[in-house]
Amino acid sequence: MKILICTISRNNAKRLKRWNRQLNSLLDNLLENNSVELSIYENDSTDGTDRILSQYAAELAKRCTTTFTSTKLGTEHLIGKEGARVKNIAAARNNCLEQASDLSIFDKIIFVETDVMYNPSDVTTMLHHSGDIVSGFTTNAMGEFYDAWATRKTSEETWWNHGIPQQETPVWSTFNGVCVYDSKPFSEGARFAGINPRTNEIDCDTTVICEVFRSMGSSEIIMLPINVRHPPNTFKERLYYLKQRLLGRGA
Repeated sequence: MKILICTISRNNAKRLKRWNRQLNSLLDNLLENNSVELSIYENDSTDGTDRILSQYAAELAKRCTTTFTSTKLGTEHLIGKEGARVKNIAAARNNCLEQASDLSIFDKIIFVETDVMYNPSDVTTMLHHSGDIVSGFTTNAMGEFYDAWATRKTSEETWWNHGIPQQETPVWSTFNGVCVYDSKPFSEGARFAGINPRTNEIDCDTTVICEVFRSMGSSEIIMLPINVRHPPNTFKERLYYLKQRLLGRGA
């Protein structure tokens, strides 16, 4: 199998050590029987993310073909109108795709965020699923469902309100930190965007790509009962996480 792994990042320096460690473990699992290429894209970081990613990319290039781009676009980071935010993120994902080799040579494309914790063997499970788009589910440090805007059970929903999945679940859209895509729609021109082509409204960029896949006939979108976790961000989450660690229940 030929696999492209894509990562975008901005101002996430404190999470990159874990991202690199997990990515190397994932490569340990994949490189024995697959051909893997990495594409890493960063823009406008002010916390050293660009420098750290450059160092990691140089090391990763010794393991497999690796493309790294760092650029200054002058865009705002996670602030401003929601439409600008998803437009910027979608553009970063598309740049990450397009700087890689010819997309038609790949069987699967994996997007991995830099701020999630996952088991590399779970990604292998996602890769071998027959779905067009396959993910696990994300939780925050308190065990609550995290990626709720991107995850929808039906076309009428705009938010996930169905709790933690206990079994394989067909969904209208998903992403959840680590997401595996069939490469064919991308090679045929599918791209991320901040406007939903079905509703013509501002929407989550990863929901939009699910809509685009559907319009191209790739409609098997699956969320597996695989937990991808986000580290604590708020004071409340940090306190809860510390308590769980002390009780021996945390990672």
